[in-house]
Amino acid sequence: MKRIGCIGCGNMGAGVLKGLVAHEEFELFGHDHTRAKVEAIEAEGRRVAWAASPLELARLCDVVILAVKPYQMEAMLEEIRPALDPSKVVLSLAAAFSMEKLRKGVEGSCPVARCMPNLPVIVGKGVFALCLDDDALDEARREALLAMFRLMGRALPLAENMFPAFSALVGCGPAFQLLFMEGLLNAGITMGFKAPVARELIAAMVEGTACLALEGKESFSDLRVKVCSPSGTTIRGVNHLERCAVPGHAADAVLEALKRDLEMAAAK
Repeated sequence: MKRIGCIGCGNMGAGVLKGLVAHEEFELFGHDHTRAKVEAIEAEGRRVAWAASPLELARLCDVVILAVKPYQMEAMLEEIRPALDPSKVVLSLAAAFSMEKLRKGVEGSCPVARCMPNLPVIVGKGVFALCLDDDALDEARREALLAMFRLMGRALPLAENMFPAFSALVGCGPAFQLLFMEGLLNAGITMGFKAPVARELIAAMVEGTACLALEGKESFSDLRVKVCSPSGTTIRGVNHLERCAVPGHAADAVLEALKRDLEMAAAK
């Protein structure tokens, strides 16, 4: 599966294409109703070829990535269906569009899969959940899809019934983290840092902390304790956050996002 195409080149679709550009084993194609989005990728020196229509892209590619809105999915599947055959895979990035709906949309013409990315895909640091639970998808292609997304970050196979939880935790998580970073930025400015300097310091601190957590086996709590000296500055700030129930509010934010995801799915 070396010919990869993406229909829809917004943040997620363009992010996937940009993430694959560095890997010359792939031949890449893009289509968007706004051609300028594909041309913008090309203008950066990216080797992504324009496909004149979704149908043309589906004919050209081994993997057809659908990065369109959920309400557009049924019409898009109907449009590309004549080009599908068992040698191809249709992979959806759309939230709340189930494997069952995908199978129905392709009418059994090819295997299907789902992928849930998050925003850091645009800088090659995405976290991806892949649902590969289609009997028509052989083991070799399952492994190939996982390997492809692992070139752009971290990818794991996940049962479809866990996708809402993944979306709430990992899909929404960057927004929750960024909100906390905004608070740190305001504090930095209040203490006298110029905004660009404070922004860079905070982003680098978060990046380093994440690397520390990823590379070790210690719990988040154990790592936090390493920063806290008895009667020191850090523990005073941590105690304030705990009195304000920040850990509980963080958990509640994720659970509220999950609740909304389930509400939207039930309304469809």
